[in-house]
Amino acid sequence: MSVLRVAVSGMHLGENCQPGPGVVRSLREALGDRVHVVGLAYDVFDSGLHADGLLDDAFMVPYPSAGPAAYLERLSQIRELVGLDVLIPCLDVELPVIQRIAGALAERGIHTVMPSTEALARRTKDQLPALAAALGIATPRTITVTDAAGLAAAGAELGYPLVVKGPFYEAEVTHGAAEAQAAFGKLAARWGLPLLAQQFVKGEEFDVIALGDGQGGVHGAVAMRKTVITKLGKAWGAMTIHDDELLAVATKVISALRWRGGCEVEMLRAPDGTPYLIEVNPRFPAWVYLATAAGTNLPQGLVELALGRPVPKYPPYRAGVFYVRHAVEACGELADLESLMAYGRTRRPTLASLPELIANG
Repeated sequence: MSVLRVAVSGMHLGENCQPGPGVVRSLREALGDRVHVVGLAYDVFDSGLHADGLLDDAFMVPYPSAGPAAYLERLSQIRELVGLDVLIPCLDVELPVIQRIAGALAERGIHTVMPSTEALARRTKDQLPALAAALGIATPRTITVTDAAGLAAAGAELGYPLVVKGPFYEAEVTHGAAEAQAAFGKLAARWGLPLLAQQFVKGEEFDVIALGDGQGGVHGAVAMRKTVITKLGKAWGAMTIHDDELLAVATKVISALRWRGGCEVEMLRAPDGTPYLIEVNPRFPAWVYLATAAGTNLPQGLVELALGRPVPKYPPYRAGVFYVRHAVEACGELADLESLMAYGRTRRPTLASLPELIANG
């Protein structure tokens, strides 16, 4: 069997971990030496670029804000240099851009698995209450806010604690008007407007990861309970569980969206047992490898789906499998950074091919 060349983005493991390294670990576990993994990065200090044994090659790519044409041009250049069969985007902000160039990528032999534009829009944070209502699923009350006055009004209506959320990432639980205004200023500066003010619901936090086939089918759903949570609300530790109700809610959401690709459904269970839908993230989460460790290798299934092949039938996953993140130093040489900054390509895995890159500009 020929070697598959798969590009994966979202390669940083920091306080706000990205999914790329977990996706890569899953692919290596499934495919071994039959996969050649190309990392795509936006920052020369993305830690996955410097982790031993993770990537076969790595390139810098333009920020999605540069637009579809720039992104397509860069991916085309990378394909000419090393070949690409499948692209797995792992960051929310990439998806609208890649949706627009998916056809052109396919013409170049680069396969993707993307949700529809409608599905992507229906699961955004501001549209989630309407989706939940249509499906008869509980969700916290949410108000879109664009200025300090709107935030104050939302606080008066929803009460405190109040969750202030960015449009793509980050959320802060605030306990009064002053805290809420401070969080608003910080998140608006970082992510822009509008922001969201959301009713605070106390309870345990759970996530479900799955792969949707785009026709309403759901493959390999795995549920976990967060056991160690960072100040950003991210799961630094978690354990797989069997919970039919949570899996049913997640499956209902994914099926209704006719979701195509990897996704994560975030939920919270209130003290009275009611599950609340919190978010639907449009890609694999950073804890994707936990599902693989529990027996459900979803990145492998996504690659099969991208190539038009049947998704493997997943056996029941194992409950009681846990993870806790372990931070280590990924070291490199100054020449590694110079290569990334000057040529847009790391020198470490493919030192012999650097003259080729220079010759091709």
